[in-house]
Amino acid sequence: MADRAMGKRRKVEEKVDIANLSFGEDFEHAEAMLNAEVKTVIEKLNETNQLERDDMSEMMSNTFKYVEMFGEFQDLDSISLCKRELMELGDLKVHGFEAASLGNLMPATADEAKSLITSLQRFDDEDVKQMCNIVQRY
Repeated sequence: MADRAMGKRRKVEEKVDIANLSFGEDFEHAEAMLNAEVKTVIEKLNETNQLERDDMSEMMSNTFKYVEMFGEFQDLDSISLCKRELMELGDLKVHGFEAASLGNLMPATADEAKSLITSLQRFDDEDVKQMCNIVQRY
């Protein structure tokens, strides 16, 4: 009887495999964001007084410092255009996670992109180079 109760309490382990774009149930419908988007969200919360700098948790404060330092994109229009261009690139079906990762990491070559974002291995080098060129343009 105790074994049965323990079995019911155990959470079924999910298969998470980022290389194959399988992120688990918790992230199934989540949208990946560029660092600059995260920065914008935090700034908007600050502007609307929903989040005062003094009230920020240490984690939120550290997150803001990080995205402020590494958020390459300067405005939301650039972010939207870049993500859209990547995700609508031919018949490639670039995943939102891949588009956000490309925008955050800004790889210069196909080899660099494929080594940092393993799911891009499914594309040929010319396609990945085109993705890198798009990101570099913004």
